[in-house]
Amino acid sequence: MTRLRNAFGWGRVFWKHRIMSRPRHALANVRDLADAAPGLVAGIAYRSDAPVAGDGPPEGLDVWPPATVVDLRAPGEKAAQHPLAVHARVVDVDILAAADLTGEAARSTLGSLDELYRLMIGPDTAPGVVRVVEEVAQDDAPVLFHCSAGKDRTGVSAALILRLLGVTRARVVADYTATAAHMPGVLTRMLSGAPASIGDTPLASVPKEVLDAPAHAIEAVLDAWDEHDGGVEGWYLAHGGDAATLAALRARLLA
Repeated sequence: MTRLRNAFGWGRVFWKHRIMSRPRHALANVRDLADAAPGLVAGIAYRSDAPVAGDGPPEGLDVWPPATVVDLRAPGEKAAQHPLAVHARVVDVDILAAADLTGEAARSTLGSLDELYRLMIGPDTAPGVVRVVEEVAQDDAPVLFHCSAGKDRTGVSAALILRLLGVTRARVVADYTATAAHMPGVLTRMLSGAPASIGDTPLASVPKEVLDAPAHAIEAVLDAWDEHDGGVEGWYLAHGGDAATLAALRARLLA
């Protein structure tokens, strides 16, 4: 399972991109969640790629460092101590811990971001995404939530929070696809020291879509939420969310 996660790009991304190496000194894909739409309170929730030791403060954020960090990665993707642990309370939420990433399920997931994202909101893994909502609603702010690239697990989590806040589909899709412009910087940070393969998986076999943020991927998730009984709020409540946390989220992030 770890091999397949790493090959897909949730730990390090293993795809040959012709990008110049540069010092890893700042987060490449970080932004305030409030940037997604008007009417949201800034300085409360941030989304990003994975911090590394030696990063400087990101530009454009109201407050740094965060008080709480929600790390969405698996244990095999990260060091024993989070680089922001000296400043923040770190909460580990391995969103894909309950996923079946073996056999046919893995082959299907590896071929499509749509499949990966639908897996994240499936009955076994949905509680992890729902937990992110709880942390953002109730933990000491600012709350930073991140995975490795800040695109997949982070993107689905951000989309859920934004939709629960009433942000339109179009703005949620725009927030997700904004990551595409940051992927060269993300890859520069991640490719440092990358091997030629992971187990039996050659680098060139990693789907190219993994390195992009195509609208159709997050739209598949939004469709699933819209089609659920009660919409996104109905989905959230049916998968472990509660009305009190939802009210706290809205009170904290809606201006």
